[in-house]
Amino acid sequence: MKRVVLVAAIAALSIGTTSAQYKPAAGERTLEVNFAPLGGSPVSIAGIKYRSFGTETSAFRLGVFLGFGNTTTITQDENTQNGATDKELKDTESSFSINLQPGIEKHFAGTERLSPYIGGVLNLGYMATTEKSETQYTESLVGEDVEKGGTLNLGLNAVAGVDYYVAQHLYMGTEIGFGVGFNKDLTKKVTAQTLNQDGNGLVSTDTDSKAGTESSLQVGPNVIGQIRLGWVF
Repeated sequence: MKRVVLVAAIAALSIGTTSAQYKPAAGERTLEVNFAPLGGSPVSIAGIKYRSFGTETSAFRLGVFLGFGNTTTITQDENTQNGATDKELKDTESSFSINLQPGIEKHFAGTERLSPYIGGVLNLGYMATTEKSETQYTESLVGEDVEKGGTLNLGLNAVAGVDYYVAQHLYMGTEIGFGVGFNKDLTKKVTAQTLNQDGNGLVSTDTDSKAGTESSLQVGPNVIGQIRLGWVF
């Protein structure tokens, strides 16, 4: 009797293991992040990729990146000793960026756990920057210069990659690509504050400036130097 139970248990386990579905089925979705085991920041969630499988071999993908940064530098300390009237002054740099990467993937048979694929990805990105600088003109008047700019990013890439399912609903992968990318700095909006003619107030001047703006076009291979980690749901 014990032998029969043992054989039945082994058979059930074998059937469960054999029938395990590692790769996504039609209608399933994936989410993934990137990590660099040997890098200074092992895990990165700056970019998240979502995939929706219409069939077992075809998927729509969407990469999303949102970022914000702010840096403040003190350029002058406040000083009121011995009759001084120095105010604390600072420079501020801030940026906001958004990037969307819609695309499609075609997956091939591979093996039970290995899923190679090719695809196409469109890159749409925008970054807005703001730089502020304070200047003290009199003991009570502090002016602020503001420069606002932006950069537009467009690209189209052919990609090839592989997913390896280390367990059910969990995979690791990598990807390479070849494509074209275009970056263009937009016209800056500059607001400058200076003393008025009487020296008792500030005057603001608004101008547009293209000084220092750039545009570039790149064509060639691109490699993501990170490992993708994702899960199926």
